[in-house]
Amino acid sequence: MFWFWGCCNVEKMLLLVLIMSLCNVVWSVWTTDGVNFNTGTSAVAAKQKVGDFSKVEDASNFHIYYGQTFKVIKNVVDGKSYLLIQSNSRMASRTKYCTPRIKSFVIPLSNYSVDPSAFPVDRLKGITSEVVASECIRKYYESGGIQMINASDGDTQQLAQFGAHFIADTDQSQACNFAACVPSGEDTPLQRAEWIKFLGSFVNVEERANHVYSIIKQNYLCLTNVSSSRKSSFKPIVAWMEYNNGLWSFAKETFKLKYVEDAGGENVDDSINKISYNISNSDDLEQLHAILCVSYIVLLYRT
Repeated sequence: MFWFWGCCNVEKMLLLVLIMSLCNVVWSVWTTDGVNFNTGTSAVAAKQKVGDFSKVEDASNFHIYYGQTFKVIKNVVDGKSYLLIQSNSRMASRTKYCTPRIKSFVIPLSNYSVDPSAFPVDRLKGITSEVVASECIRKYYESGGIQMINASDGDTQQLAQFGAHFIADTDQSQACNFAACVPSGEDTPLQRAEWIKFLGSFVNVEERANHVYSIIKQNYLCLTNVSSSRKSSFKPIVAWMEYNNGLWSFAKETFKLKYVEDAGGENVDDSINKISYNISNSDDLEQLHAILCVSYIVLLYRT
């Protein structure tokens, strides 16, 4: 959840709009939330077409390789390789891998599940009721495309019914159908957004994933160009702060700092942003207030 603080003149509002627009451009790619998804696509309809491939352009933590009847995704984050075998190939019924480094999946997936506790954007976390942030997700849930299951931690038996279970926490124990989708390991917003190609390859929708990412990238770069074209003798200081367990601290994640830079702002100096502030301490509160007063815009994010 976001708040912003600062005097509302036109220049500040423009910078704020640019920052939030950049965030929304990337976040819009992650509109798949929930636990159990039915793809609604038959194996025949989703048959891989010639030339229907994804090429990783910006992301650094996964790579996709294509064969005649299979694909291989290499996940740099956890060192695993996923062998995706087309369901209409002879290999599909003959090949099954489940080793610490190699897993195989028959594609296109007819259904899959997602662990929403850490996947992969904050506004999509923890879908446990019919109240969700995304209008698209709500409609998909009401139509039966998404179902919620109550799987306790480590309940791999209940999750075994799905063609794949996508996780973001690579430290947890993993069953054979677990696949790690970890855009959070990337440094920039566009690198994170490109992980839609990772998911698309599991259901043979590379063409769609490529199209969506292309639009995301074009819009993002367009907004970045708007900020770079603004004439100013200085860059406004932006403090992106987070609140957790009574402590205020400055955001340190590279992708958040990148949002501010691409919007034409300047992040708070390193000599300041290493400090956390306990608002129950009067000295901390006074110092925090002083920092907020000298900042041009303050983004407040509460977890």
